[in-house]
Amino acid sequence: MSSAHLEVEHLTIGFEATGRVLVDDVSLTVERGNATALVGESGSGKTLSMLAVMGLLPAGISVLSGDVKLNGTSLLALDPRARRRMNGSEIGLVPQDAMAALNPTLDIQTQFELVLRTHLRMNRAAAKRRTVELLDQVGIPEPESKLRRFAHEFSGGQRQRVMIALALSCGPNLLIADEPTTALDVTVQQQILDLVARLRQELDMTVMWITHDLGVVAGLADDVAVLRNGRLVEAGTAEQVFFTPAHEYTRQLLAATPTLFDTVPEKEGA
Repeated sequence: MSSAHLEVEHLTIGFEATGRVLVDDVSLTVERGNATALVGESGSGKTLSMLAVMGLLPAGISVLSGDVKLNGTSLLALDPRARRRMNGSEIGLVPQDAMAALNPTLDIQTQFELVLRTHLRMNRAAAKRRTVELLDQVGIPEPESKLRRFAHEFSGGQRQRVMIALALSCGPNLLIADEPTTALDVTVQQQILDLVARLRQELDMTVMWITHDLGVVAGLADDVAVLRNGRLVEAGTAEQVFFTPAHEYTRQLLAATPTLFDTVPEKEGA
């Protein structure tokens, strides 16, 4: 059996009406059980690439050529209903803005129940038990008492934990985390990164990190791919990319990554 979990083959994405290309001939293999980081600045095409994997590209934008395979099966060849079943059951997505992703008019229990009843055909009681288990797994304290809360009643870090629990609710073996620490303070950022890393080990998942910041995935990623202006400019093991980057753009990204010494003021006279 191939060790490839996700294969992106010569993926080209663009506007349907004009053919203008936004992501150009990107090929990438995510090995089963690995953590792979797709890195690039805003507008580089990393989020579009992952939306293509999920079949969630915005209206007017589509895959112009290439293929996306999950466990050897072409996702682009599936009908919409089969594709939707894949999302949740096979692929989980943690978006960057939990407040926007969670429904503000429904409490948390209802949102989990909708997912669990749709994908796993759980009854209401089983869905409630599963929701409590998931919230506990991601570190929400006293989860049963939080079920009737709405998104705005959680802190930013707790909302992101809820999103991670929702992404894992149907047992996917591939988790895509798209800038999961955006707008969180540094301490909470690290807690979320540590949580995903722990869950990856516990659940034997493959993880795809999407980020503009190489520093975020330092120590977390096994492999790194770098996008610039819709093109893949470098890919390799994390050790290769961090310590012997081959492309000037990668070196620029590394140079822009804050370090501990950047945040410590120099003493007078030092």
